[in-house]
Amino acid sequence: MFSRGHLSVRGRAARPSGRRAPCGGALAVAVLLSAALAGCSSADRVSAAPCGTPGVGEHQIDLGVLIPASGPAASQSEAARAGIDARLGAANTAGGIHGRRVVYQWRDDQGSAAVNGVAARDLVEQRQVFGLIEPTVAAAGSVAYVTQRGIPVTSTDQVGSSSPTVFAATTVTGEAVDLPGRYVVGEGGRRAVIITTALSAATSMTADYYVRSLTAAGVTTAATFTFSSGADDPAELARRIAATHADTVVGVLDPRDLVAIVSALRGGDYRPKVVLSATGYNHTLLATYGTRMAGISIPVYYRPFELGGPGVEAYAGAMRRFAPQITQPEQDIAVASYISTDIFLRGLDLAGPCPTRAGFVAALRAVNSYDANGLISPISFRPEAANPLVCSAYVQANSAGNAFVVTEPNFCGHPLSP
Repeated sequence: MFSRGHLSVRGRAARPSGRRAPCGGALAVAVLLSAALAGCSSADRVSAAPCGTPGVGEHQIDLGVLIPASGPAASQSEAARAGIDARLGAANTAGGIHGRRVVYQWRDDQGSAAVNGVAARDLVEQRQVFGLIEPTVAAAGSVAYVTQRGIPVTSTDQVGSSSPTVFAATTVTGEAVDLPGRYVVGEGGRRAVIITTALSAATSMTADYYVRSLTAAGVTTAATFTFSSGADDPAELARRIAATHADTVVGVLDPRDLVAIVSALRGGDYRPKVVLSATGYNHTLLATYGTRMAGISIPVYYRPFELGGPGVEAYAGAMRRFAPQITQPEQDIAVASYISTDIFLRGLDLAGPCPTRAGFVAALRAVNSYDANGLISPISFRPEAANPLVCSAYVQANSAGNAFVVTEPNFCGHPLSP
């Protein structure tokens, strides 16, 4: 029902030479590149001892990874694995976690919630992994199971973020904020259409989030359209969008499909004031589509590459060294996976030399200031501090379609009441 696979991240574990240094919380500007790569995952002086927790051996910790290697979201899989490889490679080269290398086995969940649930059970019950990293659109399929079993999970999917065992950097609740709506208004938009795809619960949640945000900012949602790549005609959808007289197009779908639809709109001499894509901050897309990307804006919850800084440099360095198959590391899926992996490493480090799943969850839930070594603004994992992400950067493809411009380095909004 799902594909099997495994990967042990390259690089021999270096012998630890000293005790761990404390890890800072705020966005640092003076952190050395080597320290940023290692994060908080340097090895202890004391050698690792066998533990009774599944996935925790004398010399390594086994994790499970669920990715959509086939199906409608398959284009995400290579970048997702690259981000994981990069972060684990950096950690293992720095000595691992408490003297243990961290490796993983992966399964293809096909972007399907049903397959995701089955694959999660296989990794936990048959492969005996400690926990899961899920850079997938289908993470909702395993939320009930991992919650009931107390399995630690880090995810790029908002669905399940209210579970006590699931951690995500983008938000810890499904609550909406007025942020995208305020951005649209600032760009001159007043009447919008939303284009989505019937892909997952996460996609539906994101589309609803945009509707609420637009409404709160005074932007009318004229229509919501569903588009299936390969089945629907971009030109036909462009004609339907033009008929709504919308001045704003919001895409909650594969950015390549959004580019095709927007190109059809512009080819028909219909030019919306604002085009906002939920994803697509990917320099590979610029190289592929050029001027067809021009003017498309994208929210970015991490520090944009164009702003640089130690966190960005650490990420880029790790990608070049440990994921060289990705020739263009500046892409959102890879960064999101990298951050999810960093969160898991932070939890393992805090759980101590003989980690348990319950200890991991308790320790990570106590963290009040996590910033992925400077890649994101500090967030809290404490249950009582659960708040939606209220600030993002916004980038926009320039008119030549060969670079992104940071239009808003730190644009903030307000939570919307239920």
